[in-house]
Amino acid sequence: MKRVHGSCVVATLAGIAGTADAGLVGSYTVGSGASASFVQIEFGNTNAYLYEVRYDGTQTGQDLFEIIAAAQPGYFAYEVVSFSFGDALFGITVGSDANSGFGNPPAYLDYWHYWTRDGGGAWTESFVGFGDRVVSNGSWDGWVFDSAGAPSAVPAPGVVALLALGGLAMRRRR
Repeated sequence: MKRVHGSCVVATLAGIAGTADAGLVGSYTVGSGASASFVQIEFGNTNAYLYEVRYDGTQTGQDLFEIIAAAQPGYFAYEVVSFSFGDALFGITVGSDANSGFGNPPAYLDYWHYWTRDGGGAWTESFVGFGDRVVSNGSWDGWVFDSAGAPSAVPAPGVVALLALGGLAMRRRR
């Protein structure tokens, strides 16, 4: 059984340009609440998106996707396929970037690799699905398509905002 969340219609949102990491296309804050977790998504074309997801109460990695999809209908969508052993993330669309798959020969890498980290620690591959991972304030979930490598380093969300403001200020001075 396939379930699609969000809409596949593409809408235009302004991303952050001119950041230190060339792969970072956009950084967004969505949701509301006292806690914040981060979701980093890297497509096979190396375009990356960073979400700060605000919430209250207990949430899972899949709940974070629900919050993002509700905040960005027509821009963010994801597809989950349900199996007898649980749900698996099949596809993600952010703007005009989209990847889906479960791994095909010869490399078997074309699927969404799930990584997690808590606090300032290193990325580790998740051994539970995103529907079972309970996130905590300050935790990170990383999704990388078509690579077995950990998510790339991206500027912290506050740094991204400062870089964007600095770029605007520099343009105005000229």
